[in-house]
Amino acid sequence: MTDHSVSCPAARQVLTHRGNLKKWQRDPRFIKMKQDHALIPGAVCPHCKRQHGEQRYDRQGNPKLTPKGKPALTTLTINHMSEILYLTEDLYLTWDPALMEVCCAVCNGWDRKGKEVCPVCKANPIKKDEPLKMCIACYLDAHPEIRKENKVKKEAREESHRLWKRGQAEKRRAKKVRHPCKSRTISGRCQRSAIGSRCVYAPTKAEAGCMDFVRKKGVKA
Repeated sequence: MTDHSVSCPAARQVLTHRGNLKKWQRDPRFIKMKQDHALIPGAVCPHCKRQHGEQRYDRQGNPKLTPKGKPALTTLTINHMSEILYLTEDLYLTWDPALMEVCCAVCNGWDRKGKEVCPVCKANPIKKDEPLKMCIACYLDAHPEIRKENKVKKEAREESHRLWKRGQAEKRRAKKVRHPCKSRTISGRCQRSAIGSRCVYAPTKAEAGCMDFVRKKGVKA
């Protein structure tokens, strides 16, 4: 007898792969490989040019913080640049300068997603095939006229949206005041109806035809 549950082979494969990585990265061979190549004096990340333990900053020069409020420090690790190295434990734990490199943990994560650090600000990620070879923020810094044009367009969109919202509010107010009965909602439903039926009386005939009519304050007959 089964519990009618359905398992996904791909999900199991991902969990198995992640479990293997955690086990391999706790292996003494991986720790020694990091000490021999990533944690030696003078080792730097080839992408962001930061050393191990160096504090990270954003593109404005402000220090980055961890979720706990502590300074974000650079951690150098081993980047496995080929999928072949993930097939077996020996391949993953054996240093191969042709298929491995020393880089920081942030750039390592971006590399797995097909991204790299912006060579200008050394803070924002960009796609590896980005033709501009810089992030959008750095590109706008280099072209202030485009930033100014985008700012003008944004202000125009916001002003247009404000005017539209103001017009919609005026329509709602006019629609609400148009009918003199206090029980009639903007959508046309009667608040005194137990089933929420719509009001069937016109504004000029509601007082004479509806026994539940209650005139709004400030609305003349």
